[in-house]
Parts: sequence; structure tokens; C-alpha cells
Amino acid sequence: MTRQKEPRRLLRGKSFHKKVQADWEQTAEGEVRSEKGILKPSGRRGRVDVFVTDDDPDSPAAVVEIKASDWDRMTEEALRRNVRRQIKQVWDYIESQVRDGKHVRGGEGKDVCPGIVFPRRPKEKERLEMIENLFNEEGIAVVWEDESITECSNRNASG
Repeated sequence: MTRQKEPRRLLRGKSFHKKVQADWEQTAEGEVRSEKGILKPSGRRGRVDVFVTDDDPDSPAAVVEIKASDWDRMTEEALRRNVRRQIKQVWDYIESQVRDGKHVRGGEGKDVCPGIVFPRRPKEKERLEMIENLFNEEGIAVVWEDESITECSNRNASG
């Protein structure tokens, strides 16, 4: 029996996923764990794409989800549905790390900083702003891999 090739889009997504994880492993301070297994509040198992923490109870843990969503190809309804699903996923990961106000591994008062990384910004400014606003309303930072820190700062300063 021959094995079917994976679609190009899936291969690109996996490649992006591995690249972002490798970048975090090389540059982030603290203990970086890729594909950290967790138990969601529902009791189901999950995996955080990138989890960063250290022993300092005053420093936050980072929970990073990596998605290769192509926002330009989606209808507005599909875009909103995908953002809601991704927000729920990130919040499941956050809640898996916080129990009764205590971070599972760092002691009382440990904050969890969530973020999500995408490869490309949507072409339309309104679409980009909608996505960022929906995530920001839930306290989740959005990073576009194709946007430098300077570009992001300039865009946010002019917005």
C-alpha cells in the first residue's frame, strides 16, 4: 500500500511550526518546551506549541500557539469562527496552567502570557485589525512572522 503525500499547504504549515519552535528554543530565556503535554479543563489532553517558564515566581510563563492560517482565503464568517476556535484553544492552555490562582510549576501568583504566531498578515488592513482586535479583547498577543518589530511599532503608532 502506498502512502499518500501530504498536501503542500499542510507541509508548509508543519515547516512553519517547526521553524517558530526552533526560533523560541534558540532565543527565549528560561526553560523552553515545545509540544508540552497538558490536561485541559475539560479533562482532555492537549499540547502547547511553545511553553516558556523559569523558577522566578515574579516572571510570567509564556503559552504560544502557532497557526498557519491563511486569513485572505476565508470569508468574514469563517475568519470569526476560526479566531473564536483559536481563542478557546489558547484559553484551554492558559487554564491548564492556572489552578486556584496558582501556576502549576512556579508558585502562587505566576502570570501566564498568551500569544499566537501566524506566518503572514492578511492583505487587507481591516481584516488584520479585526483579527488583532478579536484576540486582544481576550488578552492574547498576535505576532505576524512577516512583520518586523519596527513595522509593527510604526503600524500601531499610526493606527
